Amino acid sequence: MRKTFYSFLVSFLLFINNFGYSQELSAVVLDSLNQNPIPFASIYLKSGSGAVSNEEGRFQLHYKDEEVIKDSLFISCMGYKTLKLSLDQLQDSTFYLPPKAIALKSVILSNKQLSAKEIVKAIQEAIPQKYELGLTEKKVFFRETGNSKFEKLNLNIKKTTIEEFNQVFWDSILTKIPKTNQWYQEFVGTLYGDYTKGNQKMELDKALDLEDKEKSDIFKSTEKLFDNIIKENVKSTSYFKVRSGIIGAKLETDEINSAKQDTLSTEEKELHRKKDFLSWKKNKFTNLLKNLFKENELNISILNKASKYNFSVNNLTFFGDTPVYILDFSPKKNADFAGRLYVDADRLALIRLEYKNIQNITDFSMLGVSYLEDLKEVIVQFKKGFNGKYSTEYLEFNSGFKGGFERPFVITEKNKVVRGRNKQNYLKMDLDIATRQYQKYQLVIFETTPISQKTFDAIKEEPKVLPVNLTEYDPNFWEGYSIIEPNKAIKAFKVVE
Repeated sequence: MRKTFYSFLVSFLLFINNFGYSQELSAVVLDSLNQNPIPFASIYLKSGSGAVSNEEGRFQLHYKDEEVIKDSLFISCMGYKTLKLSLDQLQDSTFYLPPKAIALKSVILSNKQLSAKEIVKAIQEAIPQKYELGLTEKKVFFRETGNSKFEKLNLNIKKTTIEEFNQVFWDSILTKIPKTNQWYQEFVGTLYGDYTKGNQKMELDKALDLEDKEKSDIFKSTEKLFDNIIKENVKSTSYFKVRSGIIGAKLETDEINSAKQDTLSTEEKELHRKKDFLSWKKNKFTNLLKNLFKENELNISILNKASKYNFSVNNLTFFGDTPVYILDFSPKKNADFAGRLYVDADRLALIRLEYKNIQNITDFSMLGVSYLEDLKEVIVQFKKGFNGKYSTEYLEFNSGFKGGFERPFVITEKNKVVRGRNKQNYLKMDLDIATRQYQKYQLVIFETTPISQKTFDAIKEEPKVLPVNLTEYDPNFWEGYSIIEPNKAIKAFKVVE
């Protein structure tokens, strides 16, 4: 009976959440000349809702029944003519955008002809008049894509006084640890606030973990086994000395064995998990967003350190009816990035930025410890609202790094009660570990609506959502929600038994 009621309740809540949204458009945007997909095109309705095409040019857009008769669909992208269609006349799932020819004499600028240096300087002027920096309500979607690989994973026991921690034990553990792993994490919700750290509140509507939980559970079960062995062999009054060559540290027993008597009820545990999940996802999202602006300026390193780069006006194009400067930049000496700026030629506002590192960001190696960050790629895109101000529409952040540890490793138990050098248990080993990891964050803001301080203050965060774990892509999971269309890799994801 309880299960039946629960199923009914879930179905009812889903109905309420999707009420009024009965139309879905799933389509692809292509270049009319070469038939190539157009990534990151803006798709929007007059009513304000919208979408962004993915790297394959695909998008999904949801709209209400009552919008069909009175609303129009707009598809625009830098360098192309804006396509306008009536919703009630849509028939195709493929839209072709024709490139917009540039006639320099027809480009009427409200400014005199500016040099690249003058344009870059002007970008930072009058930021509050160009961008929506106040409190807003934002309909958001967030996707994290990741994959990791152990390139080396070797452990050689030199000596141990804990019999269970012998070479056979560690060899068996290492054979169970997955050498590769990949995951996709997504959520939809509403973010309230501005671009400062303190003014941020979030509501989650739904969340997804697309990953192999068995691989994750291997790490959890190994941690539990390690914890049990520690409890059985180590005194509660002990602490540990950890040394790796000349590097040393002190570690209390309860830092390793953190298990405590669990007095929480099932409901309390569930609430704690929801609170932690909401806090975790909000921090990830807002950490990317809040770094865009600081003290009424665009907080972008390329602009803040403009003296380290060479800028040149590459061309002029259009974004809808807005004339746009295209500026290319490259490093002068030791700067890390090269890329392109798109600047509203009338208002001198940055509307798109894309850049990638041309050399390693960080390359550290000392005493057997190494860290190499060799990939950083960023895309930021702004969209003009009905009030004429730009707000963030899309942000993509790609990173890649390698880490290594090749050193002797010693853990020695010491007793905190008995004075002197009272050695209890110890474990001596040689470690040789190397990992490679890539991560991509995609942040989409479909609608941005200004709100008052009173409205913001009245909003209370309620942790209501935990992620649904799937082992393969489900095309129906996000039905009724606005997301950025998954690419081929996500659609092909499936855990192999």
